[in-house]
Amino acid sequence: MSYGANPYILFLILILLVLGMDPEASNKIQVVKNVMDRMSSAINNFRSGIDSMAADFGEIHVMLRGLNMFGGGGDK
Repeated sequence: MSYGANPYILFLILILLVLGMDPEASNKIQVVKNVMDRMSSAINNFRSGIDSMAADFGEIHVMLRGLNMFGGGGDK
């Protein structure tokens, strides 16, 4: 097992030290957390909208296929 310095761990320690010296660190972290939560919510809303649109297009496709089947539209 290697006990060498992992650059990611060192970077995380550096960030934590810098944040520890900043009196506004908790406010800044809260702002970043709020942005991440809103982005997650927006992406989920977008995904559900796309899913419902796909279902609607599926219904339209079935309806149009039914019209073509009974000679109601277009070329055969």
